[in-house]
Amino acid sequence: MRILRNDWMDVISAASLGLRVRKWAVALPGVAAGFVWWGVFGYVALLVQGWSFAQIWRVFGPLPWMTKMTLGGPIGTLLWLVADIGSVAAWLLASAAIAKITYEQLKGNEFVSWTEAWTFSLSRWKALILTPFTLLVGAGLALFFLWIISLLVGAWQPLAGILFVFALPAAAALLYICMLSCLAVVMGPAVVASSNSLTLETLFEILSLHASQGRRSWFYSLLSGLLASIHTAALGLFLAVASLFSTWVLDLGHGGMVGRMFKAASACTPRIAAAINGVPGFFESVTHAGGVGSRVPQSYALLAEPISLGTGLLAFWLLVLFFLLGAQFVTTYTTCSTTSYIVLRQLKDEQNLLEEDLGDE
Repeated sequence: MRILRNDWMDVISAASLGLRVRKWAVALPGVAAGFVWWGVFGYVALLVQGWSFAQIWRVFGPLPWMTKMTLGGPIGTLLWLVADIGSVAAWLLASAAIAKITYEQLKGNEFVSWTEAWTFSLSRWKALILTPFTLLVGAGLALFFLWIISLLVGAWQPLAGILFVFALPAAAALLYICMLSCLAVVMGPAVVASSNSLTLETLFEILSLHASQGRRSWFYSLLSGLLASIHTAALGLFLAVASLFSTWVLDLGHGGMVGRMFKAASACTPRIAAAINGVPGFFESVTHAGGVGSRVPQSYALLAEPISLGTGLLAFWLLVLFFLLGAQFVTTYTTCSTTSYIVLRQLKDEQNLLEEDLGDE
């Protein structure tokens, strides 16, 4: 059983528990499924808006993202919403599986299998997904109230001064509920894995935790994100150097053939991965002329040539490495957030006992 000191140092020391190949293997399917879902519906949304497949590929590669340029029309916006919800759901399920393993590790059980973790996560999908979306329903009501006020102000401008007293608390409630929704996303898997709770129980636990340990909960969440970013950046740097070194070794005596294959394969990966891999002209292609119709970087032009089997296999493995980086971030963040939840729950219970003792006196 791991001994906790019940402070922020527990969160830092918990990051080392995320460096486990077993956890990467658990998180990788969920992370990959989330990105694939996002890519499929992102492409469909842009195709509905009139983009061609070639334009989408030239600007975004296999993983488009939302910008002012890509949002347009109710159907396209709805498809982007489906992409968001499906991706977040897949990542939440992966996080819950990691949180279950971490919780058992903290109790001293190191033998939770891949199957057990995912079986638990899938059995609690309602609590994981519906908890943040229940809060977003409240945010939607506050947003609807603000929309009604804007319609009234548009009909008669002097109402702006009168209705401001109602618009201000509605806007504050909207902001507060959105913050709680973010907390439910990042802390929900830890709550479900630790207490085996249902949707309403998870929601009430997050609300009570925020009421009792609000500043600590946000500080620990930001600290978990910082640690996850550092670990992911370190792994990404290591993989980038290892990829370049392996390319150099394989290219000995081949006159740069493997290097050209590597650049062509990088063009088949998400654009952020292509930038990390050093593809020339990446940022110019995104910023020039708003993206659509921009010039194609040198390595992307290689895609006009037939892609060999070797290039296709190399692109597949680069895509797996990209998913691995996502799995590393999810693993480290969830491990730290699960530990932070255990610490916060202990502090909340101690505070409640102290208040009860003071009340008895």
